[in-house]
Amino acid sequence: MDSYYFGRPAPSGYDYSKAVTIKAEKIKKKYVTELTDEYVYINADNDVFEIGGLLPPRLNNNEYYRLDASKRSEYHDGKDTLSDCTPGGTLRFYTDADRFVLKVKYRSCCLGMHHFCDRGVYGFDMYLGTGTDKTYCGAMMQTFADDPSENAQILRMPAGYKEVTVEFPLYGGIQTLDIGIPRGAHIAKPAPRTFKPVAFYGSSITQGGCVSRPGSMYSNIICRALDCDNINMGYSGSAFGELYVAEWIGKRDISAFVMDYDYNSRSVEELDTTHEPFYETVRSAHPDIPILIVTHPCFWDVTENDRKKSRICRRTYDKMKKRGDNVYFIDGGRFFPAPMKDLFCVDNLHPNDLGHYYMAKAIYPVLARALKGNK
Repeated sequence: MDSYYFGRPAPSGYDYSKAVTIKAEKIKKKYVTELTDEYVYINADNDVFEIGGLLPPRLNNNEYYRLDASKRSEYHDGKDTLSDCTPGGTLRFYTDADRFVLKVKYRSCCLGMHHFCDRGVYGFDMYLGTGTDKTYCGAMMQTFADDPSENAQILRMPAGYKEVTVEFPLYGGIQTLDIGIPRGAHIAKPAPRTFKPVAFYGSSITQGGCVSRPGSMYSNIICRALDCDNINMGYSGSAFGELYVAEWIGKRDISAFVMDYDYNSRSVEELDTTHEPFYETVRSAHPDIPILIVTHPCFWDVTENDRKKSRICRRTYDKMKKRGDNVYFIDGGRFFPAPMKDLFCVDNLHPNDLGHYYMAKAIYPVLARALKGNK
């Protein structure tokens, strides 16, 4: 049965009686962006809320940005602009509020994609709960994606204290993000994560193409099931094995790395010259973590080009396994059942929600076993 394929949901063991709660009105004034009769609007980048996946803007040139924002001009092949997008990013906090307002000003939303709905591009998702016991929360027909320039919507929640997780847009960026907490409600830091973040590097699929909402992206599914932050370095139409991305991943404090980038290599020769060096750059910074080498999914008959790319990925794996590295290999050609493969994709290229779910089902057990063995 599929019921607990990702493990039986378990709340965090964190003792919230130790949490330091404050009234929304008492948060430091420098974080308050607006006061109304009903709400205190708080900059999400503060010392009570926790931003995951991305560096908090105050530590990265005051930007929600996936690479080093101070070096934007040095990035190429779309990394300069696509790093504005926030896949994998989260905001977490603990509160007794029965509602809150999410107020966002966007930047760099990738619009006009006929195969990708707006909510998947620049929507938000909300979950309530701790540890791996999180429940999706949202009103019917609520998209959090009404306008690609700015948006403000209310999320209503059950009474009592609860931990809130907000998952960020996949193909849109955040200029400012404010959370409106009702006057008189309390806020506190969320529970610590079970694992350090997991990093993912790859193509438009890794970035989330083309799910209907952020929570359905395969890396978000996996990271909710593990209770860890998601450092998502997926780049649509890009991910060519750039060493500066590998170096950035090397600087992050991570528990594991999923290396999923053969799809967009512009030639077999390019993959041949970049795959092992990319691995080695991350490995030199993280000598002991599990690294999963994943090949791309196929919705069509496998070509000789596909086979050659897969062999290159397998060669890196075999060499590093023989060396004694903590490394694993997952064949993306086996993600989906052979019959009716069209049910798993939107355009014979990008997986839909069902496709991402099946990718998560294939990757999660390998990663979970590796992390538990690495503790």
